[in-house]
Amino acid sequence: MTARSKSLSPLPERVGTLQVSARHLHSGGAGPLESSRAGAGGDVYGVVESPFGTRLLMGDVMGKGRELARTADSVLRAWRDLAFCEARLEGVAVRLHALVAHSDEPDRFVTATLLSVEPDGSAQLVCCGHPPPVLLRDGSAVHAAVPAPAPPLGLLDLHSGWCAAQPVPATAWECMLLYTDGVSEARDARGVFYPLAERAAALPTEVLDDFTGALAADLLDYSAGALQDDASLLAVRSAG
Repeated sequence: MTARSKSLSPLPERVGTLQVSARHLHSGGAGPLESSRAGAGGDVYGVVESPFGTRLLMGDVMGKGRELARTADSVLRAWRDLAFCEARLEGVAVRLHALVAHSDEPDRFVTATLLSVEPDGSAQLVCCGHPPPVLLRDGSAVHAAVPAPAPPLGLLDLHSGWCAAQPVPATAWECMLLYTDGVSEARDARGVFYPLAERAAALPTEVLDDFTGALAADLLDYSAGALQDDASLLAVRSAG
């Protein structure tokens, strides 16, 4: 079992049936952090092996101030516990929503992608106001389909307090990339958004650390090191 935020342990190279690699980049051009170091701000991500499959979280706490990191830690710790006791992925999201909605920061909300991956590669996906994962296979990359997106955690009451899980077939991906909007909303000197799927598809994924390292370097080069927001990448593929 492991999880990753500014105050928790770094991710190992393998969790459950998945190979794992993560990168965090600070805004302001500080450069990418190795997975053994800690990110600051509101980005939060983790991977745990649970009785219900290997579970993943990628989230981004919205707001400002020193409380961002505290909220991120609270969400990650709660998610880590819920991953082991809540069979339904939707149930995990709803209980995290309750945590955020009833916190001491009433204006806080958290965009989040949650995944549960079976040993055969089939997965369930819940997107709460967060960009969907990129699915890479045979040199191509597409964003996972999310026909029923939900509001961010803390705002699910705008959507009857519930969210729906979407299936991700094992045949749809060889490598899956989760990320925060600090990646997808990075811009070049002309103001053009970073073409994440296109750039990711051009990189080999056999060695995940090389893949995430090359993608982080490409993102910094594209934005000339001037990221407007912290950016996090989390890539997984079958450990085979």
